Amino acid sequence: MTRCMLKKFLLLLVVVVVYVFVLFVFTISVAGASTCRSSKVKHQFDVQQGYPHGRKGYVVDHICALAQGGIDAPTNMQYQTLTDSKAKDKIENTRLGRAIYCTSFNSTPLRQVYNCN
Repeated sequence: MTRCMLKKFLLLLVVVVVYVFVLFVFTISVAGASTCRSSKVKHQFDVQQGYPHGRKGYVVDHICALAQGGIDAPTNMQYQTLTDSKAKDKIENTRLGRAIYCTSFNSTPLRQVYNCN
């Protein structure tokens, strides 16, 4: 193995280790987030957005649906008009919807879905 190849390998190894560490830390930070809908979390989102009493004409939508493993946290919420919400509802619980809306930042690490009933 040449010196140049060794440097590239070590750099790649460092990048992978940093990536795994960041993923691990993020996983721990969202592990406590509930995957069931919470009125307290919705209120927290409303307050963060500057609408402590809700936003008239809009609904709070989970970007990655809870049924697809989305977390119930303000980082996974957005305001949508009722029309936009109905359009998104048609595809969000399909494989395509999961691919479009769910990321490692707004869903459980393994896209786990829990029974909230």
